[in-house]
Amino acid sequence: MKKKLAIFFPGRRYGVDCPLLYYSDFICKRAGYHTMYLHYAMHREEKSKVTICEEIQNAWGYVQERLKDINVKEYEDILFVSKSIGTVLASMAQIHLQTQVRNLYFTPLELTLPYLEEKRLNRPEDNFIVAGTKDTFLEAERLRKVCERENIKLKQFEGLGHSMETEDVMETIEIIREIMEEVQTFVF
Repeated sequence: MKKKLAIFFPGRRYGVDCPLLYYSDFICKRAGYHTMYLHYAMHREEKSKVTICEEIQNAWGYVQERLKDINVKEYEDILFVSKSIGTVLASMAQIHLQTQVRNLYFTPLELTLPYLEEKRLNRPEDNFIVAGTKDTFLEAERLRKVCERENIKLKQFEGLGHSMETEDVMETIEIIREIMEEVQTFVF
């Protein structure tokens, strides 16, 4: 059995215990991945006084320190699962490790786009992006055009914002179910 590793890069206020990452973790474990969680966010219930760029820079030192423990040659398959600022950090980590990984991006930021274009170190089919069309952190049409040009699989959900939730909990649960079906196909 080949050795596989999934590393989770959470969002600013979206930890690995939140639905998109929590259920993705469950799927990864079922698929035989060893998992590693990065906990770089301050206190997610508090509004941060630093900018997103400052938050990424602050988290990058922690990420680099944790990456020192990884011997990429031990793994035949490395999967980065990321949300929001985590999509930038996962992209930076791939460059830092200088290795091919598969990326599952939830709600990427504008700052992630260069890593999908000229800085990408993997095949287009090794990337899968899930986002909402009303995400204020990245204009939906811009993301769609980049993914189309780069031949990256994108699943956009009409009317959803950065949280990928609605005001109706049952509708949100149904959306999460649909997302996880896509994630399961990508992971397996």
